Amino acid sequence: MRKRNKSSDETSGPALFAGLTGSPHALLTRLEALPKQTRIYPQEDEASSFYYLHSGLVGLYHMLENGKVCLIRLFCPGEFFGYRSLFGDSYYHCSSRVQLTASVTRITPYDPDRFLNHYSALHAFMVCRLAGDLAEAEKRMTSMAYDKSRQRVMRAISTLYERWPGYDFTWREIAEYAGCETETAIRHSRELKMQALLPENFNRSRE
Repeated sequence: MRKRNKSSDETSGPALFAGLTGSPHALLTRLEALPKQTRIYPQEDEASSFYYLHSGLVGLYHMLENGKVCLIRLFCPGEFFGYRSLFGDSYYHCSSRVQLTASVTRITPYDPDRFLNHYSALHAFMVCRLAGDLAEAEKRMTSMAYDKSRQRVMRAISTLYERWPGYDFTWREIAEYAGCETETAIRHSRELKMQALLPENFNRSRE
């Protein structure tokens, strides 16, 4: 298998964002100190921009036809989001919401079809991230289809608290990520905690 020669610094989010500073191909707008629960863009809105997260935490949510909302993933500082819709579907397939006070830059290409031609490294970075996101989404879909709710709750708590240890997730957020009802997540978590099957930082946050 061929390995890339570029260092991780050259292909990281911060380095790629720095390359956009002063870009003649897009308008960059800094949005500072967005409070928790701020909606950055709504599901089904026409996509005209993508975003870069400087600080805080941003959640990606999808509303199902029955009105239930699912937490799809979370974005940390140094990550881009919203680009799949801008460069693919033309409409945002999910809504984005601030989880922790956030500062972001809105990137609005003047011509989305030509924008990525000027930034080949960013293009390759996004394709790689999309492939990883697709693989993770497929695993979660399989889990929701075949795993029992107890297994999904255990996996959701482990994933959330290992990847984002600085944020104390609400029961609703845990349930949304696990694909179950809030009461179900609470009940299973109590059983799992008694069996010492949950991360320590989750246990401390619930003491």
